[in-house]
Amino acid sequence: MRGLPVNEKSLLPSNTPLTEDDILKPKSGWLSPYNVSSLVVNQKDRVINWLAGAVRVPTETFDDFGKVGEDDRRDKFHKFHEYLEKSFPLVHKHLKRTPVYTHAVLFEWGGTDPSLKPLLLTGHSGKNLWKHDPFSGYYDGEYIWGRGSSDEKSGLIGALAAVELLLESGKFNPTRTVLLAFGNEEEIAGNVGSLALSHLIEEKYGKDSIAILIDEGNGVDEAWGQLFAAPAVGEKGSTNIQIKVETQGGHSSVPPSHTGIGYISLLIAALEAHPFKPDLQIDSPLVNYITCAADAAPGIPKDLKKNALRLANSVDSKKGKFDRKALKAIEDWWVTGSYEDGTLPQGKGRALVSTTQAVDIINGGLKVNALPESVSAVVNHRINIASSVAKLKEHIEAVLAPAATKLNLSIEAFGKKVNLLEGPKAGKVIVDTTKFGLDPAPLSPFTLDDPAWRVFTGTAKGVYATRPEAYINEDEAKKEIFTVPALSTGNTDTRQYWNLTRNIYQFAYQHGKNQHLNNAHTVNEAISADVFVEQVRWFLNFIVNVDEATDL
Repeated sequence: MRGLPVNEKSLLPSNTPLTEDDILKPKSGWLSPYNVSSLVVNQKDRVINWLAGAVRVPTETFDDFGKVGEDDRRDKFHKFHEYLEKSFPLVHKHLKRTPVYTHAVLFEWGGTDPSLKPLLLTGHSGKNLWKHDPFSGYYDGEYIWGRGSSDEKSGLIGALAAVELLLESGKFNPTRTVLLAFGNEEEIAGNVGSLALSHLIEEKYGKDSIAILIDEGNGVDEAWGQLFAAPAVGEKGSTNIQIKVETQGGHSSVPPSHTGIGYISLLIAALEAHPFKPDLQIDSPLVNYITCAADAAPGIPKDLKKNALRLANSVDSKKGKFDRKALKAIEDWWVTGSYEDGTLPQGKGRALVSTTQAVDIINGGLKVNALPESVSAVVNHRINIASSVAKLKEHIEAVLAPAATKLNLSIEAFGKKVNLLEGPKAGKVIVDTTKFGLDPAPLSPFTLDDPAWRVFTGTAKGVYATRPEAYINEDEAKKEIFTVPALSTGNTDTRQYWNLTRNIYQFAYQHGKNQHLNNAHTVNEAISADVFVEQVRWFLNFIVNVDEATDL
């Protein structure tokens, strides 16, 4: 067990309704509560051009990137920074700019009260059958098309646009320092730029020095007739396991029963025959998501709602008791029910509550008439938040050791000999991690007891309540958004900032007509212009709300 929630509120953060005072709308220094949002009025064309121009500068990253100064494919980032300097002159004039590892950059907007922890906004700029050229930044009157338009560059440009507009207004002077940290290598592990940025921030401000960190990530979801702002409050771990089989070579005219390729295929089959079991713990954000939805979403499946309410009503944190059958029913919904009822694509729910494994790379064999002497495969794992790298290794060893022994193969797993075979052996199996293993991220707070979650939730509610559609008619004005915690199945470079804050939220306020067509990371990536303007408005409100928060 990872431990019970501190109290029953951990299960139902948003079921205690926020009052009108909790719906955050910036107040100080503005003529009315909504004036910070007014900064985007009549700025749509300008906001579109900021993002479209950024898309036009190619900033793909590659797994085999060489060092700065040695790989000319990195030179494109010089052009991108030139574009940012030209497009956001006030940011570059008034904020301290520190290049880090050449292409990463830290902007510092100094606050008047150095005793307050800074706000940190992070992002990155790196990443055929396209409807429009992927680097055209084409605007068709509704969508901005191109690589990075919805996933990567929208967050970076959204944050810069908000700061530029605040500076331009002349009405906002931050009390709390605002930091903008932009790396360029998240898609290839973020081990250089973001790591250097983290070291720079820690050196100047110290450990646990950041009030709250926002990185791009999950967005606004509609489920069961209710809208949810669903920031990732944690992410799964990750590690790659290499399996290598070494056998005696020879001519293929006199083959053994299994070649090295045959042996490694059987070992892979053994792994796939023993997948990791789902494991949903009581303190998981995914439990919180469902118990909140049970209270807020009118279309939630009846059985799911029943079990969610049973679980919430059963929690007794003092005695460590809760309804385990209800929890298992919720786990089963994530594994199979979420697909069967059409809530999630097939496999997505299981991936959120399990450690996944995917055999992505296999190498072996050089000639058609020669037996391969060395064959290898790499298995990518995304580690459940209830597990760890150590538990994953135990599982791999427990599956592969008997399979190798049955095939008369000796096996060495993670630096130690596992089986001792007597007599001639068919070959040898070597199992180890490649590069690094990353345990799941620490979970960020997600109850209304926590000031970071309150300011996040209040901002989401405030921005949604003042969206343009809310002024169209009474029905739109009555609609609400609830904030629920979610998880990221992938890994981001926020891991480099774990030493700076426990309040890390991966989120992009992207909501609007057909925004589900954004196609992040694939062909025909696009973002609705109206949606992006609202994302900029969210940044404006969030920056000012965090500045006004006195308990962060």
